[in-house]
This record gives sequence, structure tokens and C-alpha cells, in this order.
Amino acid sequence: AARRCSAGEIQAIKGFLAKCWSLDISTKEYAYLKGTVLFNPDLPGLQCVQYIQGLQREAQQALNEHVRLIHRGDQARFAKLNVVLSLLRSINANVIAELFFRPIIGTVNMDDMLLEMLCAKL
Repeated sequence: AARRCSAGEIQAIKGFLAKCWSLDISTKEYAYLKGTVLFNPDLPGLQCVQYIQGLQREAQQALNEHVRLIHRGDQARFAKLNVVLSLLRSINANVIAELFFRPIIGTVNMDDMLLEMLCAKL
């Protein structure tokens, strides 16, 4: 059965999107933020935690250096981008899948689909 998203969950996603739009995130910033989220050492059952931690740290350092270089006058930009990350992490991944992917992929498990896509590329 399909899961219904609560009004609070939908508001959290709207707040996250509004924050992203207000910051006018550049393509490079988006790529570094994506790396920070995708390289998550806290996932259960992960085999190479230290390697993933290193990749996440590199993405964060690259974002910090990029912000320092491009936004010299805005000392708080890196902190604002980290707020965006914390907002995103507060949203349940199943809620995002339900709202944005369920209409397209049906009841397929998103993790299984991503794993299948990754294995197909190897």
C-alpha cells in the first residue's frame, strides 16, 4: 500500500527547496553538496567506512575552498550551505521516494533500483 506523506513532511521539503532557491546554488556548489550527501559513511553495512569518510571530507573541503574563492565577501555562505544539508538530512528518504519517484517507478524499492543501476555499470 502506498504511504501517505504528512503535512509536516511536505512542509519540510518545501522549506528545504525554498532555502536552496534563496541561496541560488551554483552548479559547482551543487556538485560538492551532492558529493557530501552521497558519500555517507553512516550507512549500515558499509564495507569501506574510512574510504567513504575520506571522500565526504574531500567534497566538503572542495565546497569550502570554492566558496572562499568565489564568494569572498560572503563569509557565512559555507554555513548557509551546511544548513541546507542539515535540512535535507532531516527529511526521511522514504518520503522523498514516495513524493517524487513512486509515480514513476511504482512500488520498486529505490535502494534496489540504485544498486541494480550501479552493478549494471561495472
